[in-house]
Amino acid sequence: MVRRGRKQFENIGATYFITTTVINFLKLFSKKDEYYNILIDNLRFYVNKYNITLLGYVMMPNHIHLLIFIPEGRSVSDFMRDFKKYTSSKIKEKLIDDGKSMIIDKLRNLSGSGNFKLWMDRFDSIPVDSTHVLETKLNYIHYNPVKAGLVKEMIDWKYSSARNYYLEDHTMIYVSIDWNMKE
Repeated sequence: MVRRGRKQFENIGATYFITTTVINFLKLFSKKDEYYNILIDNLRFYVNKYNITLLGYVMMPNHIHLLIFIPEGRSVSDFMRDFKKYTSSKIKEKLIDDGKSMIIDKLRNLSGSGNFKLWMDRFDSIPVDSTHVLETKLNYIHYNPVKAGLVKEMIDWKYSSARNYYLEDHTMIYVSIDWNMKE
C-alpha cells in the first residue's frame, strides 16, 4: 500500500518528514542513553550508506522523526527498511545484555507472531516540497520534547537537531543546517 504519495517521489530525489514508532508506543528508549546511542550510530551509518542529507531529527522515548533528503536513485523505503531492521537487531542485543527479558517477551507478545519486533510495520513519510513546510516540520521536531514534558527548552534535549541549529553542536550527528529548498 502506498503511504501518503510516497511512490510518486521514490527514486527522484526528494525531502521527507518521516515518523516511525516503537510497537504499541512502548517507551523503550527512556531506559538508558545507550538505546538512543544505538539509534544515533545506525542513523549515522545509513545516512552515509545511502548518501542522504540529514536536515533534522528527534528521538523520543517511543518514536523518531527525521527530516531527510534522499538523492535521486535512492529509496526512502529501502533506507527505512535497513535502518529499522538493524536498529531492531542491535536494540534486542542490548536488551539481552541488560537482562531485560521481560521487555523482550513483551515485544514478542505485542508483535502477535511471537517474534521479537521493535518497530511498527509502517512508517509515515510525508514529501516536503517547500521551505515553509520544511520549517514547520523542523519546528515540530524541535518542540516535540518540550511538548512531551521531557525538557523545558528545546536545546536541552540531547537527541534532537535543535542543538545543531541553535548551538551549532554537531557532536551527536552531523545535520545539514544550510539548506535551500528550490521552490
